[in-house]
Amino acid sequence: MNVDQKIVSRIKELIDRGEALLATRRDPPRNSIGFDATVDGQLAHQWFTNVQNILARVFAKDSEHYLNFSKQPGKQGLSYSPVRRSLGVLRAALEDYEQGYLLKIKELVEAEVFSDFLDQASALIEAGYCAPAAVVVGAVLEDGLRRLALRSNLELAEVPRLDRVNAELAKAGVYSKLMQKRITALADIRNSAAHGDWKAFNEEDVKDMHKWTCRFLEEHLDKTDAV
Repeated sequence: MNVDQKIVSRIKELIDRGEALLATRRDPPRNSIGFDATVDGQLAHQWFTNVQNILARVFAKDSEHYLNFSKQPGKQGLSYSPVRRSLGVLRAALEDYEQGYLLKIKELVEAEVFSDFLDQASALIEAGYCAPAAVVVGAVLEDGLRRLALRSNLELAEVPRLDRVNAELAKAGVYSKLMQKRITALADIRNSAAHGDWKAFNEEDVKDMHKWTCRFLEEHLDKTDAV
């Protein structure tokens, strides 16, 4: 599951939880005037916190989605009506994300995730776990190539293989044949690590793989974004 799918899945999960929260509605006594229906307080605060977190991380705290969501409770607190309005904001956020109106934001999230995984790989290398590090770096490189191909308007198979994507990118002139060969060599290290063939590479190979992949993603994905 890639970054986009994880974000969409999480938002949909929170929408479902929001609907379940609304189902806990309790109407005020009949003789009460001006009082809103209530919902389960503990579930409401947990849901509101979870949604605020993902809106801040994906859309940023200065986005209309985050600001509009955050102001919904107001003086009423987390009663039925504010939760219902908040759920509407969350649905709008999902629609905008799925329709591609937040491309730059998604790219920033992708970059953050790439960085997180590459940091993990660096920690693994320092701890002497080069084989797992090679697998992680290889996975990041493969996902980066796929995104680069999509942003370069190249048609891909439903489950594109790294070697095929690599070949298509070189053929389209996104990068040179020499770089294609370099990526093939790095893919071989990843495959050797994944299959336990640890004699096929050493610690320096993995360190070089990590540095090269960091540089490649920074240069080529940023270059594509600027087009």
